[in-house]
Amino acid sequence: MKVLFLAPHLSTGGMPQFLLKRIEAIKQCTSDIEIFVYEWEQTSIYYTVQRDRIEELVGDNFYSCGYIRDGNSDGWARKQNGLIDYCYKNKINVIHVEDVAEYFVNKDYNSNKNLLDDLFDKKHPWKIVETPHDHTLWIGTNKQKEPDGYAFVINHNHDHNAKASTIIEYPIDHSIIHPKSREELLDNAGWRTTGEYHILNVGLWQPDKNQKYALRLARKFWEKYRWTYIFHFVGNQAPNFKNYWEPLMKDLPPNVLIHGEKHGHEVSEFYKMSDVLLFPSIDECNPIVLKEGISNNIKILAYNQKHYGDIYTNYIETLSGGVNEDFDLLLDTIHSPIKYQNDMTHSGLNLYQFADAHREFYKHLNGK
Repeated sequence: MKVLFLAPHLSTGGMPQFLLKRIEAIKQCTSDIEIFVYEWEQTSIYYTVQRDRIEELVGDNFYSCGYIRDGNSDGWARKQNGLIDYCYKNKINVIHVEDVAEYFVNKDYNSNKNLLDDLFDKKHPWKIVETPHDHTLWIGTNKQKEPDGYAFVINHNHDHNAKASTIIEYPIDHSIIHPKSREELLDNAGWRTTGEYHILNVGLWQPDKNQKYALRLARKFWEKYRWTYIFHFVGNQAPNFKNYWEPLMKDLPPNVLIHGEKHGHEVSEFYKMSDVLLFPSIDECNPIVLKEGISNNIKILAYNQKHYGDIYTNYIETLSGGVNEDFDLLLDTIHSPIKYQNDMTHSGLNLYQFADAHREFYKHLNGK
């Protein structure tokens, strides 16, 4: 079976990370799926760690329409227009769209032909799967075309759609092994000399991730405890969100360290070295950061948003949004035992189940 993943971009954020995990799992755990990737637009030439890894994994089966900001918009548009031919040339059986196609598939720039209509035309031999990465489903987009099925990342979206669908959540890794002890990692990072307790925040710097609130808590800890509690922020500061993060950088509490973007084992080491994951994000679908936190067995403070259902009830301490209340909650959580253990008795797909869920859904849509 040949599956093409069609993505609006592969720069940074949850969607490219989700796709990377899909590809890693399918290539590691299955032998009957050949993967192709079609990137609609390269939106950044700086934040490309996930994109580079995806290209490395799929090799010649990776295709990008390019970076429109290089001034070659005509060439970029012509490449987008080649999507249908690319699918026929490579005999694609399933097109799996990350997000919804209306969000980024445009009209042909050189004619009145509508690429969206063409892509979904039933005369073609492929089946189409879509994965909305937003709990509001269509991100305000006018949904015009129905795919053959949806692969949702959270039950909330599944419950609000009658179309053929499945739920494929980001997997919880039950087998993370750190070659170095926490003590060795702390020594190597120099964290022992910077504070006694370490609070971690992970995510792209943008308003929905709400780092501003985490910084308010950090300041309150500084005012009362000085260097005892250190707040670590991991995540890139993209130019398109500069108006959000730049003012915050000008007035950081002294007990805050900004570490920039990290990936793979580097992120895992930050989880290992930290006492608590503080994740005050206010608009998430099914956040990968929480899955990573559980995979790394770290105490977690987050908003238990309504559309999560009971997914994270057993794993997180719930933020209230009140600085004084959350200050006390964070302090208490740091000094209390963890409320869960990441093992196979807890919910969440492991890597093999994650890969198999894709294969079985694709086979179902193709009537096999």
